Amino acid sequence: MNQNQSPRPPRDERHPINNAMRVRTLFVLAFFLIFCLGLLIYQLYALQLRDPENYRVGAAEQQLSDQQIPATRGTIYDATGAVLARSTTVWNIIADPSACNEDFIDEAAEKLAELVGGDAETIRTQLSDRESKYKVIARGVDLPTKDAVLEYANTKRALNEGDPEEEWETVLEIYTEESATRSYPFGSFLSSVLGFTNADGEGIYGLERSYEETLAGTPGRVISTQNAWGYEVDNDSAESYDPINGGNLHLTIDTNVQTIVEKYLRQAMDEYDVMNRGTVIVMDVNSGAVLSMATLEQFDPNNPYTIEDPDLVAVLEDSTLTAEEIDLLQSRLGEDNVASIVEDGTLSDEEYTTLQGYFREAQWRNKAVTELYYPGSVFKLITAAAALDSGIVDASQTYTCNGLLTVFPDTEWEIPYRCAEGRTHGTLDMAGALEKSCNLYFIQLAEQMTPEFFYDYFQAFGLAEQTGIDLPAESAGLSKDQADMELYLSDLYSSSFGQTQKLTAIQMATAVSAVVNGGYLVTPYVVDHVTDDAGNITSQTQTTIRRQVISEEVSEQMRAFMENNVGNGQAGYTCRNVYVAGYSIGGKSGTGEQLDRTERADGDYHKQISFAAVLPIDDPEYLVFAVLDDPRWDRDYASEIVAPMVGNIISEIAPYLGVPTDPDYVAPDTVLVQNCIDNRWSTAQMNLNKVGLAHQIIGSGNTILYQYPYGGTNVPAGSTIYLYTEATTGTMTTVPDVSGRTAEFAQQMLRAANLNVDFSGDENGRVTAQDIAAGQSVEYGTVVTLTMGAAESDTGDDASSGSASDAASSDAASAASEETTQEEGTA
Repeated sequence: MNQNQSPRPPRDERHPINNAMRVRTLFVLAFFLIFCLGLLIYQLYALQLRDPENYRVGAAEQQLSDQQIPATRGTIYDATGAVLARSTTVWNIIADPSACNEDFIDEAAEKLAELVGGDAETIRTQLSDRESKYKVIARGVDLPTKDAVLEYANTKRALNEGDPEEEWETVLEIYTEESATRSYPFGSFLSSVLGFTNADGEGIYGLERSYEETLAGTPGRVISTQNAWGYEVDNDSAESYDPINGGNLHLTIDTNVQTIVEKYLRQAMDEYDVMNRGTVIVMDVNSGAVLSMATLEQFDPNNPYTIEDPDLVAVLEDSTLTAEEIDLLQSRLGEDNVASIVEDGTLSDEEYTTLQGYFREAQWRNKAVTELYYPGSVFKLITAAAALDSGIVDASQTYTCNGLLTVFPDTEWEIPYRCAEGRTHGTLDMAGALEKSCNLYFIQLAEQMTPEFFYDYFQAFGLAEQTGIDLPAESAGLSKDQADMELYLSDLYSSSFGQTQKLTAIQMATAVSAVVNGGYLVTPYVVDHVTDDAGNITSQTQTTIRRQVISEEVSEQMRAFMENNVGNGQAGYTCRNVYVAGYSIGGKSGTGEQLDRTERADGDYHKQISFAAVLPIDDPEYLVFAVLDDPRWDRDYASEIVAPMVGNIISEIAPYLGVPTDPDYVAPDTVLVQNCIDNRWSTAQMNLNKVGLAHQIIGSGNTILYQYPYGGTNVPAGSTIYLYTEATTGTMTTVPDVSGRTAEFAQQMLRAANLNVDFSGDENGRVTAQDIAAGQSVEYGTVVTLTMGAAESDTGDDASSGSASDAASSDAASAASEETTQEEGTA
């Protein structure tokens, strides 16, 4: 050892700091191990002793797959069995981006876009989201598309489920979900009643909403075991619960009646430039069953967010509003609602979006049950019935109309009342007052009533509450009650002739039904019954009589008054324009003035005009109730606009519904055809109805340019006159061969070919001859005379031989074929 070198210290004195650190480290490790052991013991305690059931359930749930099986939404049928709304099975295409190979995303996006008709860039973005396990690539695809997508996806998969240690080679993970799409075969037809569903298949308007629980059904379930990767494992423990499909609605509404109603409502809307839509209700007055409920303009429930009304579309297409467009917006949406929008006459982007929402809401509303109107003189039926039933007056009570009646004269509350156009009616009894629609008579009648009395009957007729119809969003009206009328007697006087009180069309239709059906207030309804998948009736709607409002005797008196209003179509009767030859019809018109709107540019009020017609009036079955809201016509009175439209509707639905003809009516064998040329089509139709002739308009013009059969000719009663508004020559048709047919079947064949028919001989026999040979080309409306007698053979013109329409079409085709052959031979 070098003497200069210091001696080496003992080992335990060389690194005193390291020794201390070692002790601390051992202490920390020991503490950590004890802590971890404590946690483990606690978890074991929790799992085994404290809450074992929840953990067992959680573990089981991780091993179980619980899939929902959607129920099929119920179908909606009309009264004849026609399908109005149905659900079709479709599929949603789902991708799991987390399991997709990044190298194949571009290829997959292009191919999937091609198969489903989507956007490749959007799909590429979806597949690139590696954090997601669920992306909807496409919704509502059909079976061929679904199969094509799965076939492509299967070529891009290599799943090794048997060996969990081996890496999966998933290139594209695609699966499908079964869903359903709702379709409406007739488009916008009856859409305000049917409503529509949202993207999730839930009803949000119309019957789809009010019967959501019935239509939706109950989903099923499949519970099975899955592996750690979420794929189903084949075993016998899977449990399946079948879905309960939704109930099917069978409506009281008849598509044949609805088609007729919508046709004539459309004509009137166009003819009279109706600004705020129109509505028509056809109703069984005794049961409350609604056979038709039309509102125009409507929407297509297959595309409910598309605005269908061309006038509203035009507003959105123009950033600057014209005076006519502002007028339309104020009428359709309400002056207060659009005040700020129309103020500067232009549409900002924000206002454009606001109007879009307003327009959609407006077209979805069922005008018959949600929108209010002033009933005008139709309400006089209610006032008269109440006065007679209470005994305040009898039908012989007279009042004098001098054209002007001032209430509270020489006071600050002085109010002058007049009859329409300032007419003077003289002294009238109740029948005369209703027929002349004298406002001043009913004001004087109201002076005999108290507000309490009037409002009691108002409530009894159901006019202060909802009718209870099985449709959503029904309004209860906006009425002045007893307290209001006690405070302002003028409200009582105005109410007596249909001003002041704002009601819905269905409220008034139900009240008028009670006036004529013996006095019974019934609940209207549109669903007759509900069936299950097997066709079993699970629910049947029964007629609900809420109360008897007036006596049977008073109801009979009111029917006589209404029949007198029509006067069998004779000149001088205010409701004559509704008359259809052969039928006993009662009616009442109403022209309501919109007192809550700014007056028109001509200083007159905007009008809401309505008409109630009942047939047969001596034994009531059906009510036709119509409202046109804000027409623009120089003679905007219900008796001149709505009555003819209702008459046209009756002329077609009465024969279809089998309404008995008036026993006192003697139909002539032949009728002299009126000259309709240069008349407006509405006038021509009205005049033809009165003489028992049917009519068909061809063209979309307003004035008759040509007709066949010609004016001045005699045709069999009930013949159809074809009226042309855009052509000066008639449309041609081919005469079918009706030889050997019964009279009824031959008539059906000829009518199907747009021909009229006359008979000679024994109509109980069969056709032995026809005066115009089969195969000839003649004008629509030509009269074919058939000779009837004993036929040599039975042609079997029954159900098994097809319809008359089919037979007529077949004969026409054969005739056309023969003509072609002859022409070829001549050539």
